[in-house]
Amino acid sequence: MRFTVAFVLALGLVGCGQHVDPTMNQQMNQAADYPPGPYGYVTGSVIQNIDFVGKNATGDTTATDYRTLPMQNVSLADFHNDPSVKYVVLSGVAGWCGPCNDEQKQVPTLQATYQPKGFRFFEAMIQGYNEMSGAPATEADLNEWQSFHSMPMAPFTVGLGLDPEDKIHQYADIAAFPLNMVVRTSDMQIVHMQVGEESLDSVLSSLP
Repeated sequence: MRFTVAFVLALGLVGCGQHVDPTMNQQMNQAADYPPGPYGYVTGSVIQNIDFVGKNATGDTTATDYRTLPMQNVSLADFHNDPSVKYVVLSGVAGWCGPCNDEQKQVPTLQATYQPKGFRFFEAMIQGYNEMSGAPATEADLNEWQSFHSMPMAPFTVGLGLDPEDKIHQYADIAAFPLNMVVRTSDMQIVHMQVGEESLDSVLSSLP
């Protein structure tokens, strides 16, 4: 996530070229009770059911070594079906992105404050630590991210995952990190979206 600050600021000024896909039921992995769409890519639209492969999506209070945790399938539908979850804070990050690493510093405090209120944090690692190659992130990158940021195993465990189909990039036409979205799980509507580093406390505190 060693991304130049100047480039991120430029992205914030230019915008990310978001668009809306009005197609009903466009995805093949439609969960039985997941909102049927139409799915869009801007604030106020319903987010499609993205599938991830990751670790600690729900937290493991017994595990002691993050590296040994198995990779598991996680989808946004899992949060929609969980009555204890009101919002998902979904972030798209890259290992080489400096602002992503800076933004990560606020996450432990945010989790301690908002997870008891029904917020769940999930970080989709899109690319690894080689900015030049732009290669997709791997399990090894997830392990390095967790270790570098000393992310706790419990009780406030952030979900970390890979986005094999690169669906997060559909929400920004350019390769921009970090990308933050807050999704209301009752109807899976995107209630907040921002490209570039931001302070999430003011955003989350404003939500009912």
